Amino acid sequence: MGPTSIRPLAHNTTRRESLREAFRLSWPITLSFLLHAGYRVNDQYWVGDLGPDAQAAMGLTTFMLILNFSFLSIITSGVLARVAFHSGSGQHDNVERTIGTACRAGLIWFSLIGLLGWMTTPFWVRMAGGFGAPAVFAEEYLSTIYIVLPLIGFKPLIDCVFLGLGNTVMPMLLSLLSVALNAVLNPAMIYGWWGFPAMGMEGAAWSTGISRGFCALLGVLALKQWFGLGGFLKRTFDVAELKRIVRVGLPVGFSHAAYSGCFIAIMKTSVAPLGANVQAGLAVGFNGIESVSYCGMMGPAMAASSIVGRRLGALDYQGAKRGAMSCLGLSVAFAMMAAAAKLLVGREMASWFTDDPAVLDEAALYLAIVAFTQVATAAYSTLQQMMTGAGRTLQMAYVSIAGNAVRIPIAWWFSAGLGLGAAGIWWALNVGNVLKLAAIIWFFRRMQLFTPPQDQKKDDAQNPTANPIS
Repeated sequence: MGPTSIRPLAHNTTRRESLREAFRLSWPITLSFLLHAGYRVNDQYWVGDLGPDAQAAMGLTTFMLILNFSFLSIITSGVLARVAFHSGSGQHDNVERTIGTACRAGLIWFSLIGLLGWMTTPFWVRMAGGFGAPAVFAEEYLSTIYIVLPLIGFKPLIDCVFLGLGNTVMPMLLSLLSVALNAVLNPAMIYGWWGFPAMGMEGAAWSTGISRGFCALLGVLALKQWFGLGGFLKRTFDVAELKRIVRVGLPVGFSHAAYSGCFIAIMKTSVAPLGANVQAGLAVGFNGIESVSYCGMMGPAMAASSIVGRRLGALDYQGAKRGAMSCLGLSVAFAMMAAAAKLLVGREMASWFTDDPAVLDEAALYLAIVAFTQVATAAYSTLQQMMTGAGRTLQMAYVSIAGNAVRIPIAWWFSAGLGLGAAGIWWALNVGNVLKLAAIIWFFRRMQLFTPPQDQKKDDAQNPTANPIS
């Protein structure tokens, strides 16, 4: 497959064709996300023999890992939007320039984050409410994650390049290989199997870094050999292109940071005072189960980002709208199934990860409560990704920051003030989900993403007609 594989998209797609495209792109992304969730599931499962303190440590580090991703997404989200726009309009040289600039900037940026994170790991563990043995385990795991962060970061970067190209199968295949390698390396490096040294929690982190870095390298080779994009390796660093990438990606990074920062604050102020059982229950419910169901909702959402970016690049506004709405329907449908599963068999699913009765009770409670806003989460996430694909990320960041910040005092009030304990925290998360959905719908309606610039209303200064990714 050579450079001619990047051609302008055809217009005039029917509703059925748009739904077919949405499904074709969504299912590999969903499987990719499920496979990526396998990293956390793998770690949560294999550290189980290290004891409840190790399980609780995984809960402490979960939202720090999400915070790490928020920094990575400054590059990865911008790359997806820029590559999608250029590939939709058939601009091969611009695609290569974007990829080359992103890879060089990513190497520097990911290394800097890793260094700063490694130096400040104890601080972040304390901020998340860690103390005693769980904190020791958490520091061992998290400090090693920061050492291998450049390897970890390149996997989502290369994935987003493929998504921008409209190819969702290659990231799925790379993820399948990566998670399989991680599943083999995890027990070997944690417990010292097959001649490896027993490294405990550090082994789980090394396994993640090695498996992701190896498959990111395979992705680079695939871009060169099979997609005719090897020229990006020789491209000079383009400062103007980096500015465009960051302009789109920075608000997304703030958005993800707000989410993780909210949970870190809630862990510190509301969850930690309730003890290790609640911490471990959250780890099992979030890492082991919700991270999997979330993937099913995010697959169509990410497909919407790719469709919107490429269709707007081709100036196909109607095609962008039809494809995006098809993705929204797929995401909501999956969310309804996930909610039913959490309500009906949440406890049984949690028992796959723990046999401690107290931890099991807490995990089941968490799943039963958050099930009530799964549909709201799916709708919010898909609208968010539509904005990302269009490069309209600033308003999205406003919603995320405000919506997540309000969760912190509500969680404390429901839990401590009203005496609802852990249940109050989880209901506060639901309140935040509903508020965020209402706000993002308001912004989305004003943006007129799928209206040609000449037809947009000009009476609103917050409704620019210029496409920010062009």
